[in-house]
Amino acid sequence: MRYLFTLFLISPLIFSQSDEDKEFIELYLKIQSLEKEIALLRNEVEILETQVKFYQEKNIELIDEIDSKLISLMSVEDLKSFDSKETPQLQTLNSYEQAIVLIQKGNLDEALTALNVYVQNAEESDETPLAYFWLGEINLSNGNLAVATQNFNTLVGLYPAHWRVPLAKYKLGTIYLEQGDKDRAIAQFESVIKDFPESSAAKASRESLSSLE
Repeated sequence: MRYLFTLFLISPLIFSQSDEDKEFIELYLKIQSLEKEIALLRNEVEILETQVKFYQEKNIELIDEIDSKLISLMSVEDLKSFDSKETPQLQTLNSYEQAIVLIQKGNLDEALTALNVYVQNAEESDETPLAYFWLGEINLSNGNLAVATQNFNTLVGLYPAHWRVPLAKYKLGTIYLEQGDKDRAIAQFESVIKDFPESSAAKASRESLSSLE
């Protein structure tokens, strides 16, 4: 009888210990589950990083493809060919966007004015280096070689890492060649090949150098 009474007294301790063990096991299992989730998340992050790298490379290829078209066809003329009926209303756009619409419509003088207004008055943005590029293109198209040179040099000098720089430097080479400065043109083409060997501008520079031999 005394034994049963003692067992009765300590039995809550036994069950209490069992409850603690159960809680420990549940906590352990939760930790394991969290570790598995973390591992899966890390795997997903690695996959996403791989995908980002892939699309970055594809984007570079696309840019090179666009540059190739810009080199083989006059960029301004390409934009003129767009259907002007599909362009947005000018009053809803900033001066850079207005300029692009005007180029599409073939109004190069007005586009030139809009671009100059933009680079002089607008705050620095992703469109600023592109504005200098299109200033160079329009001035080159209009035969204003000195001004076009200044525009392209501004782009190259202020935004050396911009993706338009290879094409701008190639355009400078063609301007120097047109001005009769063969040595400077060659140096410019060689600079494009050295700094941007995989770009379409480098390919065009190689072709230009070959034609000068």
